[in-house]
Amino acid sequence: MKKVTILALICFFTTSGIVFATGPCDMTQFHVPRGKWWRMPEVVKKLVLTSEEQQKLDDLYVQSRRTMIDLKSNVKKKELELGIILDQQNFDESACMDRFNKLHSARDKLSNERFRFLVEVRKLLGLDRYRQLKMEFRDRRMHQMKKQQERKRPMKGKMIQE
Repeated sequence: MKKVTILALICFFTTSGIVFATGPCDMTQFHVPRGKWWRMPEVVKKLVLTSEEQQKLDDLYVQSRRTMIDLKSNVKKKELELGIILDQQNFDESACMDRFNKLHSARDKLSNERFRFLVEVRKLLGLDRYRQLKMEFRDRRMHQMKKQQERKRPMKGKMIQE
């Protein structure tokens, strides 16, 4: 029993490692902010968003969120199915690999939906405003990271009393 479980885990993690090593492309460079950023007054002003564009973004967001909820649920189900196969007494390597491939496919579909939303945002905003959006939120992330680092640093001149 232990040998089968160990073999299954080795198979799973080895395959997972191959997938991550050859892995998906770095999507951070294609990232748009989460949430309804087009409803933030300062963003609306900087990007000169019209109410019609905001409504289109709302519609895109709702449509994409509905799809992503279903896709995320499917990924969770595929993860569960793979876990069940890995925990079975009688390990079936081909069934395990089949379930792993189904999980990988489900993750791909989720990633494709995220990217489809980005493409729709890019089409709506055009190149200049899309670049502005990326710069605005990159600057915000940098500012937040800087604040977090400052909080973590011990204050100079203050001694910690025990």
